[in-house]
Amino acid sequence: MALATLTAGTTTLVNTACGPPDEEPANSETRRALARRTRSYQLRQQAALNEYNQGIFPKRTNGDEERYPNRIGNYSKGLPHNALGEVEPAAYNALLRALDTGRFEDFEAIPLGGLVRLFNPMGGLTYDLVGPDAAALSYEPPPALASPEAAAQMAELYWMALCRDIPFTDYPTDPTIAAAIEDLSRYSGYRGPKPITPQNIFRIDYPGVLDGPMVSQFLLQPWQYDGIPIEPRMQVPLPVTTGDGIDFMSSYDEWLAAQRGFPPGTFPGTPQMDPVLRYIHNLRGLGQYAGVDVIFSPYIRAALILLSYGPPFRPPLSERNPYVSASTKQEGFVSFGAGHLFTLIGSLTRAGHAGFYGKWFVNRYLRPDAFSGRVHNRRRGAADYPIHPELLNSPVLDRIYVHNEQINERRGLNGGRGSYLLPVMMPIGSPPDPAYPGGHGWGAGTRVSLLKAWFREDFVIPNPVKPNRDGTALEPYVPGVDGPPLTVGGELNKLAHNVSAGRDAYGVHYRADNLAGNRLGEDYFIRFLREERATYAESVFQGFVFTRFDGTRVEL
Repeated sequence: MALATLTAGTTTLVNTACGPPDEEPANSETRRALARRTRSYQLRQQAALNEYNQGIFPKRTNGDEERYPNRIGNYSKGLPHNALGEVEPAAYNALLRALDTGRFEDFEAIPLGGLVRLFNPMGGLTYDLVGPDAAALSYEPPPALASPEAAAQMAELYWMALCRDIPFTDYPTDPTIAAAIEDLSRYSGYRGPKPITPQNIFRIDYPGVLDGPMVSQFLLQPWQYDGIPIEPRMQVPLPVTTGDGIDFMSSYDEWLAAQRGFPPGTFPGTPQMDPVLRYIHNLRGLGQYAGVDVIFSPYIRAALILLSYGPPFRPPLSERNPYVSASTKQEGFVSFGAGHLFTLIGSLTRAGHAGFYGKWFVNRYLRPDAFSGRVHNRRRGAADYPIHPELLNSPVLDRIYVHNEQINERRGLNGGRGSYLLPVMMPIGSPPDPAYPGGHGWGAGTRVSLLKAWFREDFVIPNPVKPNRDGTALEPYVPGVDGPPLTVGGELNKLAHNVSAGRDAYGVHYRADNLAGNRLGEDYFIRFLREERATYAESVFQGFVFTRFDGTRVEL
């Protein structure tokens, strides 16, 4: 007997015969296996049909690629560039041709300017058998090069670079933080919390993110991995303001080499590391963490911490978990237990296909170091780029010039002269892929949404802590004295902020990248989990609930 084929419109999605044999199966085990074979087929068909019926979501760009023939508003790192850091037209056209055809050999034909290779442009073309297709999700375009929002988010990155070595404990009294607040407050395109204060500067206005310390409890509290106790102190580059610390891309020659993908003989050095292990206590530490983490590792760590709370075998799981709300005789493991949770954390890596589709095939948005090169060449009169005057007239540029002058003198670069370039922590300047949407952003959006659905968002974090001024120790965070109680939902949102904005502190992403990546991750997770729910055998399961970053509740 042939199983009925599901169709959508006039398009046949499946054309495979499958069904029970002509004769009655010999035993119950065979009957069960045959029934599951049929049901598994039906579930996969229905999931595919449901995704097909979602329709397509045309994606808008910010128009810069068409607006500027010299491609100054788009990503081109690694290709040949002229002396202004503008991409050679033939090379960019070869990139566009490969993106249009999607053929491996056309990507291999793209001319490169140096040793750095393009980061996985074909990844966005991957098809998935679970969850939405890479091209199936929508998002707003990034800010255009000449827009007030682009100026504001670039100014924010300049200020973050100047504030990297200021302890979070000093924000209420530090004069550079005060100057950053004064300057960023005048930008018409600033998208951070307002009014800007020492407590909320450089943060995202998600529920709980503005409460308590800048750093999430899931990056501060001790935890165990395979029974190994871990104190989350880490090695961080030495500060620029004291000692032998350096940043990169402070000189024009190094910046231009980076845009060209580092021709032979131009590859930069490495930072001098602080021998003292420290808890994350400033933006340099936060940036370093977001520069060395594996994209899913923060959420494995958070899950292990959450599973350690409460009495044995009773962590603060969601009441929607059927083994919490409905069962008195069973525990979850490969379904609704730790095994299931960690499988999902890994499976959600597929969201990267959608992210890379947006990066390469839609937006091709320039990275912050490239944007700062446009600012530099405009300020020194080498090019008439359409940078918004709110940025060109900002006092942050004069401060950055002096900051880079100190670095260049220390490193023996640029004749000891300064520049208006963005000093970054990553030696190569930025990864060799476009900026928007941000990868750490969608990594956070998917996994934090999962953890908020899996655990009780209103559970109050036990024994909260905060780093001391130099990050060498932790101190108690006292609710009611230091701030409000810290909840699982709020600290997970803060973890998403830390991992996403840590890339800003590192110098390689913008605020808009994080926001778009976070939303993309949430949307992917919702579609993914709604599809998976149909596979669960626990008939009493009523669906998970979680709170999105914008405060709305979603039932899955």
